[in-house]
Amino acid sequence: MVSELKVAADPKAADARVVRTRDALRVAMTELASELPLDGITVRAIAARADVGYATFFRHYPDKEALLADVADKLIREFLEQAAPLLQQRDRLGAARSICTFVAGHLPIYQALIAGGSGETVRAEMLRQTMITMGAARQRKADGPMDDLILFHMVSAILNLLAWWLRNLDTVDADTMGEIIERTVLTPLMQLRLAPPAGL
Repeated sequence: MVSELKVAADPKAADARVVRTRDALRVAMTELASELPLDGITVRAIAARADVGYATFFRHYPDKEALLADVADKLIREFLEQAAPLLQQRDRLGAARSICTFVAGHLPIYQALIAGGSGETVRAEMLRQTMITMGAARQRKADGPMDDLILFHMVSAILNLLAWWLRNLDTVDADTMGEIIERTVLTPLMQLRLAPPAGL
């Protein structure tokens, strides 16, 4: 009780505790995703793995899907940090390969998020979250509907290709998959962005 009062009196300590708890819950979700199918992961299991109380989970997230969205957002931000400089230098192949290398390094959670057997709900949430994160990371504001359409098409196409790859890892390596993404998505869309159809 005394320690709780100290935390309540010190907002920085409370913030640090929130950050630690959320980090623990994200790690727990990621670890469990490597061991169980997504539908088999319960809030109780996540809380136990994170070593927090069951009720504590709900002070941070309303449900498992909200935690998944947070995990996805963190992963997206991390891979954007790697890919963005390459895209700015117009190194589309390097950017595509860095995305695939990043996904390969976080295989279990990506398999759960975009190639798992949990149906389209998680994929749709991953697409929504990626669109939000990438939209916020844009260097300039969208210039009409074409920019938004290109972003939507790019994100959904890359997620679909990654989902296929995660089910066929034994046939295609990360470098080859990066080349496929660059040739089928990034380069055509960048050319389209430079010369949009009339009216858009």
